[in-house]
Amino acid sequence: MGLFDSSAANKISAAQLQQLNAWVYDTLSLDESVPVSISQLTCTEPGCSPLETVIAVMTQPPQTYKIHQPAVEITQDTIVQTLKEKKASE
Repeated sequence: MGLFDSSAANKISAAQLQQLNAWVYDTLSLDESVPVSISQLTCTEPGCSPLETVIAVMTQPPQTYKIHQPAVEITQDTIVQTLKEKKASE
């Protein structure tokens, strides 16, 4: 299942996707030259919601962040909390 699947409940608009990207760049203070990929995948881990959003930041080394909810449900607070918590634990 992709980020732009046909399920109306989980479909994300281009504007929403751009907003998620902007929040990632702002939260991590990334330069615009650093690629960021946001994917929505079926989660198979026990206790995980059916869809999870994976954010890949192509720094050296690459960084991956998982948010256990569909992309359309993610807020700026979720992005900030997830990215900062992982940074603090590294």
